[in-house]
Amino acid sequence: MYYKVLIWGTDILKKEIYYKAENDIIAMQKASAAIPDGCRATYEEINEKTYEEAKQTKIQTETEAQAQV
Repeated sequence: MYYKVLIWGTDILKKEIYYKAENDIIAMQKASAAIPDGCRATYEEINEKTYEEAKQTKIQTETEAQAQV
C-alpha cells in the first residue's frame, strides 16, 4: 500500500511525504514519527503510479538543485 502524508504547520503546508507500508496501522505509525512538534498531518492511500511519479519528481528536483550549486 502506498501513502501520501501532508504535514501542516498552522495553516501552511510544510512538507509532502510519500511512502509505502504493509497496512494502515504501520502507515499511521510512520506518519506519526514524521510529524514535528506543533504540526499536524493528514494522510491518504494512493496508487502505485502516483507514488512512482512523485518519487521521480522528487529525484529530478533534487538533481536540478544540486546542479545549480
